[in-house]
Amino acid sequence: MISFQRNQIVGAEFIDDKTIRFNGIQEDHIYGMEISMDVRIDDGKILKIQGNMKRYTNFVCPQAVPVLQTAVGLSLREAGWDKQVMREIGRKGCEHFAEIVIECGRCLDPAVMSRDLGLALKQDPGLNQEEYLAHWTAGKK
Repeated sequence: MISFQRNQIVGAEFIDDKTIRFNGIQEDHIYGMEISMDVRIDDGKILKIQGNMKRYTNFVCPQAVPVLQTAVGLSLREAGWDKQVMREIGRKGCEHFAEIVIECGRCLDPAVMSRDLGLALKQDPGLNQEEYLAHWTAGKK
């Protein structure tokens, strides 16, 4: 029986009020890759990105690490940003790296929303969380 399992994990930490750092990992029995990416919260602009390949299949795979730098300056808030990541990083470098960057980018608003909710609950422990999140989400449209 052939089996396969791939895990992608994204963590986020707030470096300061304006910057979030994503740490993304993709692991399976063949590949092991990591991304660290600093993003400016207001405009979603990627400020810094680093990658590490722990396991890969081909000797050219590590040549994709410098290609990650093409993501610096890209805004995760612009329409089509994910397609641009796949085109610039996935095709010219490594599709696995592109997948990690995209998953990290998709976590930008949920991470900020979680931080904001936590701060609001500290100020008002009886806060109606559903109303707060509905208001927060409406402000992003």
